Amino acid sequence: MAYKMNRRGVVAGLAATGLTAPFLNTRMAAAQSGPITLGVVTPLSGPVQLIGNFVRHGAEIGADYINSNGGVNGREIQLQFRDSKANPNDASVAARELIGAGTNLQLGTISSAVALAMGPLLQSEGGVVITSGAGTEKLNHENYNPHVFRVGDSPVSRNAGLVRHIVQSRPDIRKWGGIIPDHEYGRTTWKIFEATMRKAVPEMTGEEAVIAEPILVPYGSGDYRNYIQQAMRLDVDGIYTSVYGGDAVTLYQQAKPFGLFDKIDILLDSANEFLVATAMGDQTPAHWSGFHWYYEANKGNPLSDDLYASYVERTGDQYPMGWAAEAHAAIMAYAKAIEKTGGSTETADVIDALKGLSFDSATGMRHLRAEDNQAVKNAELAYIEPSSEAESGFEVTDYVSLDGENVVEPARPGEMLDLSAL
Repeated sequence: MAYKMNRRGVVAGLAATGLTAPFLNTRMAAAQSGPITLGVVTPLSGPVQLIGNFVRHGAEIGADYINSNGGVNGREIQLQFRDSKANPNDASVAARELIGAGTNLQLGTISSAVALAMGPLLQSEGGVVITSGAGTEKLNHENYNPHVFRVGDSPVSRNAGLVRHIVQSRPDIRKWGGIIPDHEYGRTTWKIFEATMRKAVPEMTGEEAVIAEPILVPYGSGDYRNYIQQAMRLDVDGIYTSVYGGDAVTLYQQAKPFGLFDKIDILLDSANEFLVATAMGDQTPAHWSGFHWYYEANKGNPLSDDLYASYVERTGDQYPMGWAAEAHAAIMAYAKAIEKTGGSTETADVIDALKGLSFDSATGMRHLRAEDNQAVKNAELAYIEPSSEAESGFEVTDYVSLDGENVVEPARPGEMLDLSAL
């Protein structure tokens, strides 16, 4: 798949006609000596604004870190923010507007639907985007596009890693149900959960996993009681859910009076990190959650320590979530890639530099696979329990960091995810 031609192609064409005037060289030199502008397209309003705020803080802290350490070859990073509203149409308008203003390097995408829309758009318009948490497996498989990079963990890394850790630590739990949002991310996570569970349980226990049909719930619903009653009728020991954000808080709060979480032995949450716990305090049900970044697991890493301290200082919030680290990592990746290009911010140059790039982040070294633009990074999990002693009403009582090389799926750009390989 070819990259869109940009100024490099124009200059090459002029050279062939003998028209490479000093003016063009001066213009290009000037473009590579001023500030580097990155566009951040993320939800800044609407139901997913809370997650977008983490992206905003992480990007700003990352830019501040780079700038306070001399910038990129002496050039500062500047950020331009646009509101995606987690909507493909709004995000497309914002991305086009930024490219029209000369900002071809973008980040911040957290919605799977938005991320899938960005590939063809940015290829057509001559831009590139690094996602900051989009969870669909299609990004690095059947919808792979060289203009889209996922700097964070793949949905396989997160969910297959979560399943394998639970099967290993709780081999007695073999009957599972699911409460799944009926959209791209939900279907992705359930597909990975079910395939991994059906493979891991026999491998590790010699028994078969018993998995009920998932309960599909609508996105943005304010009333989950009928779905909770369905879950109460399931004969299961564990429940997996990938409902997220404000929907997850509503679901958990409404499930509490029904006793749903008292009925089961274990609850797995795909990705809410501290979202539910900070909303429910000591009413939080005990559960394992996947994390993009858990700061306690990364103490002593200068980038993680700076990100955590800076976030707490600017917000007063003691519980930053991993979307901040994914945006922060996107800044680090762009800075390293532009340094690698010798200062060029041309789309084709940056894409070439990002492919195969290794760079440091708040979770340690990450590597962007050249084949499918997927980062290899550790998958982090934490067990959150209610606590009458903790000021927050909850505490993390266990956590693990899984080696990214051991949990990421093989690269298959342009092909569907091979569930048998999980």
